[in-house]
Amino acid sequence: MPLTWEQILRWRIERQFLGATRGTDAVAVARRLSGVHAQLAASAVTALDLRVKGGATAASVDKELWDKRRLVKTWAARGTLHLLPAADLPTWVAAMSTRTRETTGSWLRYHGVTAEQMADIIAAVPDVLGGEPLTREELATAIVKATRHDDLREPLIQGFGAVLKPLAFRGLLCSGPPRGRNVTFVAPRAWLGGWEEVETEAAIDALTLGYLGTYGPSTADEFARWFDLKPALAKKSFARLADQLVEVESGALPAELAGEVARKRPMSVHLLPAFDPYTVGSLRQIDRVVSGPNKAKVSRPQGWISPTLVVDGRIDGVWDDATVTPFVPLGRSVRSALTKGFPEVSVAD
Repeated sequence: MPLTWEQILRWRIERQFLGATRGTDAVAVARRLSGVHAQLAASAVTALDLRVKGGATAASVDKELWDKRRLVKTWAARGTLHLLPAADLPTWVAAMSTRTRETTGSWLRYHGVTAEQMADIIAAVPDVLGGEPLTREELATAIVKATRHDDLREPLIQGFGAVLKPLAFRGLLCSGPPRGRNVTFVAPRAWLGGWEEVETEAAIDALTLGYLGTYGPSTADEFARWFDLKPALAKKSFARLADQLVEVESGALPAELAGEVARKRPMSVHLLPAFDPYTVGSLRQIDRVVSGPNKAKVSRPQGWISPTLVVDGRIDGVWDDATVTPFVPLGRSVRSALTKGFPEVSVAD
């Protein structure tokens, strides 16, 4: 099927609720986006606000997380924090539990734990963590007491939570409501209730179709890197789904959506926040999405993803402190759209 990248990028904008259609609520948006990147809480709220019909606020997102419990915050794709639909968490866990990085010697040495200690942590957590939120310190104390590994406290309270991530991948832990400035953790099965196990291959296939329906066309290798899935498992999923996919020059698309890609769409101009799912989901094909040799300005050191100017799906600049720095000369229509939609923002010369 002949498709241009201009058509693909405009289609992605529409599929990600940044075009003419908005999502009915935060849960629908999180499901369509295969999770909302939540390393920065404010950016996650902004990403939802741009996409949810009627908007979203920090208070409305908190209500979905902590009161209604229809969203869940946990380490997911690429081992980074995401907001996921709570009902979809068993599917994510079934796929993420195929990760085995925490069993490798290099990972264990880097994070200061032994294979025996990691196995003991995984065995202990179901006994010490339930539906009552525990702070990181409280959880560490409980694990140390249960395992009798006194030297585990430091790895367990480390700020980025690397030793806790394998627990999230197994569905043993997710974020609970903050207690003041302290994060807390709960056991998803106790916190959410109604957990139904999902078969691993079915889970991977569901996530594959979801990814391709929002970030496609894509290859199995690109999906594997986006999700942090073993490449062999991604390739097997693409093979199982072959009769539901359409091959195009740059990868595969769900057959039921492929006909929508070539549809004409009006011009769109967006200022997206740092770590926006559109930008993060484009990183595996960044040279085709970013104008000019500007990848390093979008995907910066230490994993920082810049706020971006996106015109018809193409990343044409970055912005910060109410100033847009374009990568290409901006036409009159783009400047007019910026002035109308973002009157407080200026364009750097």
